[in-house]
Amino acid sequence: MQGTLAAGKTTITKGIAESLGVKDTITSPTFCIISEYEGKMPLYHMDVYRLSDEEDFANLGTEDMLYGDGVCLIEWSEKIMGELPKSTIILKIEPQENSSRLITIENWNNGDIL
Repeated sequence: MQGTLAAGKTTITKGIAESLGVKDTITSPTFCIISEYEGKMPLYHMDVYRLSDEEDFANLGTEDMLYGDGVCLIEWSEKIMGELPKSTIILKIEPQENSSRLITIENWNNGDIL
């Protein structure tokens, strides 16, 4: 997910977690970087804002999460695009002047707007 601070990335994560049957309280993993939740399938909520580069992300050992059977939601994904699978779906959240949000969903592999 991509968007400015307070764009709503964690709020969207809360909705997705609810749809997956996650019972835990969802908070932004800014300081722990990765939070894992159990529901109908594993949910990995990542916040890479504090990482320096893609190498930092790769060193976290996220490959099993990215290519496993769960759902990965990555806040600030624009910082690590080179490490993401080609099947990645990008959510771009843009706050609007009237307090609404413009959400764009892209298939990262070919840039199609969904």
